[in-house]
Amino acid sequence: MTSTATSKPILSVRDLHLSFDLDLQKGHTVRDAFVQLIKAPFQSILDQKSVHPVLEDISFDLHKGDVMAFIGENGSGKTSLCRCIAGMIHPQQGVIEAPQNIQAIFSTATALHYSLTGRENAYLLGELIFPHLCPKELKEVIEEALKFSELGKFLEAPFYTYSKGMQARLFLSVVTSIPSELLILDEVYDGADQFFQEKVKVRMKRILKDSGAVIFISHSSDLVAQVCNKAIVLHDKKIAFSGENIEKAITIYRSLHQGAYVTGPNSPS
Repeated sequence: MTSTATSKPILSVRDLHLSFDLDLQKGHTVRDAFVQLIKAPFQSILDQKSVHPVLEDISFDLHKGDVMAFIGENGSGKTSLCRCIAGMIHPQQGVIEAPQNIQAIFSTATALHYSLTGRENAYLLGELIFPHLCPKELKEVIEEALKFSELGKFLEAPFYTYSKGMQARLFLSVVTSIPSELLILDEVYDGADQFFQEKVKVRMKRILKDSGAVIFISHSSDLVAQVCNKAIVLHDKKIAFSGENIEKAITIYRSLHQGAYVTGPNSPS
């Protein structure tokens, strides 16, 4: 899979900064705030908000045909960055020029009802990520995806009986069923067996011919090396590496994990 770097990017992110206001998680009521203001008026005014920075100075482009991996430790901001791109989170600073048609799946537990069957969950997922399809079109797409999943009789079983691999089969079959301008897969590949991984790779290549690009998150270095043609390594809120050398990206990620690399102007490129 190759991209055309000279063409207009499908996705452009410039100078993105994201932080979370931890005070919102403390559960203070209006009464609590009023009482605190009466008891310690100056301290209440002078106290600074508790802010947790997540991402800083994030800039990159994604072109047609790209399959870009986001690599980093847990908590490095991979999913938060994807949610910004999908429009689910608004960063405090930066510009995101993204396509309208984005299909984003975050883990195999997203928006599913475990008591429903695999088939019912597939239709529910389809309604969420393909809202532009009429009922007849949706049925055709989902039934083709269910056949592709090869889950057979397990499609009528409750989702809570599914293994992680079966969950991955169901999700990947649905989300890769029709083209999109940008497809975001956040760890939904993990758990699929080797046979199905190969089957989905062929399907993704076909889909990419008629669609745009893919952002891919996985903790499997082997999968990243097999599927992606570009990678971004996130570390300490910043981009530690961005480029087409997947092997180098994985090496840097592993070294960062061991504390051997430091991000900044003198970091590897």
